[in-house]
Amino acid sequence: MTGQHNGPVDRLSIVQAEPLAVAEAVRGVLVAIIAAGWFIIPDATINVVVSFVGLLGSVVSTVLARRRVSPVASKE
Repeated sequence: MTGQHNGPVDRLSIVQAEPLAVAEAVRGVLVAIIAAGWFIIPDATINVVVSFVGLLGSVVSTVLARRRVSPVASKE
């Protein structure tokens, strides 16, 4: 197949992950950290602050990931 490789086929190349898949993975990690925090940290105020920071991180990662994705025109 021509046009798919920049160099020799036997040379290893770095594979880039999909931005939205990375954002989803970041959200999963944030959810796990927040859930662990609710069980480990006894102070509810700290837990609310950590939850808010996690929510903010999730929103930021989604916005940054969606900026890197090109919309595809749909056929109607």
